[in-house]
Amino acid sequence: MIRTLIVDDEPLARERLRGMLASRADVQVVAEAGSGVEAVSQVEAHRPDLLFLDVQMPGLDGFEALKMIEPDGLPLVVFVTAYDQYAVAAFEANAVDYLLKPIRRQRLEQAIGKVGEKLSSRDAASGAAAQLNALLQSVAPPRERYLQRLPARVRNRILVLPVDQITSFKLDGGLVCATTAEGEYRTKYTTFTELEGLLDPRIFLRIHRQSIINLDHVREITSIDKHSARLTLSCGRQTPVSRSHLKELRDAIRW
Repeated sequence: MIRTLIVDDEPLARERLRGMLASRADVQVVAEAGSGVEAVSQVEAHRPDLLFLDVQMPGLDGFEALKMIEPDGLPLVVFVTAYDQYAVAAFEANAVDYLLKPIRRQRLEQAIGKVGEKLSSRDAASGAAAQLNALLQSVAPPRERYLQRLPARVRNRILVLPVDQITSFKLDGGLVCATTAEGEYRTKYTTFTELEGLLDPRIFLRIHRQSIINLDHVREITSIDKHSARLTLSCGRQTPVSRSHLKELRDAIRW
């Protein structure tokens, strides 16, 4: 029995796919999700073998949802997409199956057949993780170049933080934390190197080996001496500027 989770923000699309799967004696739909955030929670709760995943969803899209799932809990994934041929070629190259909307029954049967073959292999789990990692490196949804929102974990919940509301990032306990006016939130990133290329350099600036700040949230600069300074952000947090980053800060704010 292939334990299956359907993820799509359109209820009618989920209903149609569930109906098509009902004729399969070897497929059991264990849950559904209407968003990327809900998908992560349902994967963790049900540990399905297979995930039918819509790519384009508001809030947390299919690609972002996959990045929030721990590798050892990653199911096999069949993408449900309306993407162009470039993205489809990327799916094929990385051996991750896909279904183009509207889904055709014959194509669905082919996808399930591939899933059955993968599940029969001992290396299905590790193979799925490797394939998805390759996919996420090779293709990304058509969006702004830089992050517009950032998922962060709070106990068993996932919050989607608008990036323009993030006042700073700091390293804490081996993870990158995002700070807003409401509090601090742990992200999935472990180093600034992973994150910096995703942030708009006109807005976010590294000012210390343990701090990146949002220049739009700088409210006060206090000079300690000619080689160091301290910033006060809109959330009230104060953070030092290291000597090696002081010139970059001066240039960025024309100080």
